[in-house]
Amino acid sequence: MLMALMRRLMLSFLILFMVAVFVFAATEVLPGDALDVYLSSDDLAIMSEADIEEMRQRFGLDRPAWVRFWEWFSGAIFGDLGKTLIDENDIVDLIWHPLLNSIILGAIITAITLPTAFLIGSITGYNRGSRTDAAVSTLTIVGYSIPDFVIGNVLIILFAVWLALFPAVIFVFSNASTSELLAVSLLPALTVIIGHVAHQSRLLRAGFIETMNSEFVERARLSGLSERRVVFRHALPASVIPMLNSLALYVAGLLAGLVVVERVFGYPGLGRELIEAVARREVHVVQGITFWSASFIIFMNLLADFAIIALDPRVRSAKSA
Repeated sequence: MLMALMRRLMLSFLILFMVAVFVFAATEVLPGDALDVYLSSDDLAIMSEADIEEMRQRFGLDRPAWVRFWEWFSGAIFGDLGKTLIDENDIVDLIWHPLLNSIILGAIITAITLPTAFLIGSITGYNRGSRTDAAVSTLTIVGYSIPDFVIGNVLIILFAVWLALFPAVIFVFSNASTSELLAVSLLPALTVIIGHVAHQSRLLRAGFIETMNSEFVERARLSGLSERRVVFRHALPASVIPMLNSLALYVAGLLAGLVVVERVFGYPGLGRELIEAVARREVHVVQGITFWSASFIIFMNLLADFAIIALDPRVRSAKSA
């Protein structure tokens, strides 16, 4: 068990390193750099090539790519994301409040998505083949197929334009209080919840149907256990394994959804900060946000692996063998 844990940790670090290399390379091939955005056409008209090159040296843009990568990565793994290229502001301080805001929005989405998906998936799985199952399955397919930005714009038209119940655009600062953020989070959260509930409920439905037809559930029935005990004690815990297997994908989809809704609604989160950093060519900010996001996805994937070991007796037996 300990060796399996060590292998997973080493593999996770290797994946994180590969992600860091990919992110750094992707930002390197972007056209232009922060200096191109910082200097206006008037500045370029009056500055000589020597002056521009001096500024590039001052911002560290003239150093080899591998030197800049190692300097960034060796600090990032210890939480030091460096400073912005132009203003030299600390990146952790810059993204801290947007990060907390995204965590609040993501927590709201997850707290509603997972219980709702669990309820829908277990009911439709237990009543598979019924009219209820057919109707709900159709709705979940539709909900999962519609992109988040389309759902967001439909909700804006419906609840902000027609009914005038919520603002179409959020006007709060990144350091707003939790109560202020909660007051404006309903439409952004609902935008992401619809697609994720649809996807997760279908995963649970498939897992529930497979589990109910498995041998260990049949043995539990033959042993004289009531149907209620078979379902709640044996079938449902094993049915969540497909959801746990896709936890990393769920987290990645959640982060992507946050980027979309924060852009659509103007929510002051990490996704909006990422888009603005790309526009400013602040590659260190882009790299830092992406690196933290990848680290979180890998960490959640590790937790999912341990949860599967705890819930699935077949996996426990294989690990102990």
